[in-house]
Amino acid sequence: MTNCIDTIDRPYGSGPVERVGSTIGRVIDRMVAVSAEGAMAAVLKLLDWQRQARERAHLATLPDDILKDVGLSRADIEAVTHRSIWLR
Repeated sequence: MTNCIDTIDRPYGSGPVERVGSTIGRVIDRMVAVSAEGAMAAVLKLLDWQRQARERAHLATLPDDILKDVGLSRADIEAVTHRSIWLR
């Protein structure tokens, strides 16, 4: 038995339902693959947003002299930390 992740990288005709040889089997197997790809993309996007939020929170804790060393001001940090996570 294969899981839905296994269906992403394999061509049509080798899925568990397709062995029966039905057209609907190919459609179902492709839907599972697309769903798995979408779920993986959503998880990766959420992890990216979490990383960004963590980095922004860390930037907000840095003292002004360190920010100056990297070419940022307190106003720059305020602008970034108040921006929504889905905006770049």
